[in-house]
Amino acid sequence: MIEGYKGLNDSITQTTNLISDIEMSSKEQLSGIEQINDAVNQLDRQTQQNAMISSQTHDIAMETDNIAKDVVKEADSKEFLGKDSAKAKKFEIKNTNTTNTIPNKSKKEDKKIVEDNSSNEDEWENF
Repeated sequence: MIEGYKGLNDSITQTTNLISDIEMSSKEQLSGIEQINDAVNQLDRQTQQNAMISSQTHDIAMETDNIAKDVVKEADSKEFLGKDSAKAKKFEIKNTNTTNTIPNKSKKEDKKIVEDNSSNEDEWENF
């Protein structure tokens, strides 16, 4: 009969070890999920910033276009010497293939320590 208890005790120890391994794996997965969540949130903030800057750039371009049209309209309505002989200068736009590299500002985060919360008020059931 003692052999039976010994085998049962070994099985319980093995089961406890498996549960402990599962617990550690779950904590590692939680840490990984938190890191992914932080990265997604950072990307979302950057995307929103880019959208705001793009909108502001569009507004500035539209206002600049309106100002240029007003200047041309005012110049056309006025009479001055050389108005009919004035020609716009031609200028060449050089296409430069430059790439801007953005330095990687990733900082090394400290590993978060997951604490055991073994209070009875926890939502999860204990095994």
